[in-house]
Amino acid sequence: MSESVEKFFESDLYVSEMLKVWEEGKEWAEWLDSLAKKTSSGRDVLDVPCGIGRISHSLSELGYNVVGVDISERLLEVAKARSPKVTFLKGDMRRLKDVIGDRKFDLVINIFNSLGYYSEEEDIEILKNLRDSSRKLVVINIDNRDFVIYNLPSVRHIYIPPYLVVDANEFDVSTSRLRVIRTYYLNGKEVDRFEFSQRLYSLHEIVRELKRLGLTVLNVYSGHSWKQFDVMDPQMTIVAKV
Repeated sequence: MSESVEKFFESDLYVSEMLKVWEEGKEWAEWLDSLAKKTSSGRDVLDVPCGIGRISHSLSELGYNVVGVDISERLLEVAKARSPKVTFLKGDMRRLKDVIGDRKFDLVINIFNSLGYYSEEEDIEILKNLRDSSRKLVVINIDNRDFVIYNLPSVRHIYIPPYLVVDANEFDVSTSRLRVIRTYYLNGKEVDRFEFSQRLYSLHEIVRELKRLGLTVLNVYSGHSWKQFDVMDPQMTIVAKV
């Protein structure tokens, strides 16, 4: 992860964005609760990376024993303040064993498009770590490359009160990396700017790696719905069994 990406995730602007969509964590938690019941899974959950704890918080409210791991001290400060019932740990998901040791969980979740900020080799290491920390299920939610390349505009304007956010997007077809320059404006004046890139994946690429790592893909859904994933859905949520 580049210094620019770390700066973005540590920024007050990003934290403010995440707080505005706090309720999305509740929607995900309810979906994951239904999934756990459908698959007769236990109640020990690892949320990595957990960010400000949107899902961790709501899962703990539903009675799950949750451990959240994130590399950002800033995001963990917010998470701990909002969710005292959750155990939050600082750590790198590329070296997850350094944080949780040999502990295993019934459900390991990697949600909100968290893969792709490192190299492809490091992404594979992350997938290995998710597998090794689960005794039953791994759930991965990421943006769908095939949707993005046909639908993402070169310039996108988003109003996130009180800021106008402008993303300049450029997709490199040779590397499948999306380069984003994100600029925040307030009252017509530039407040801050961040630049980052992310490797986007098609479903077959993730499925191939999961199978190579010995996991069994049970199903693929569209976001936190029970709709079967279609190639033109913006997100894919892969449920795999160890």
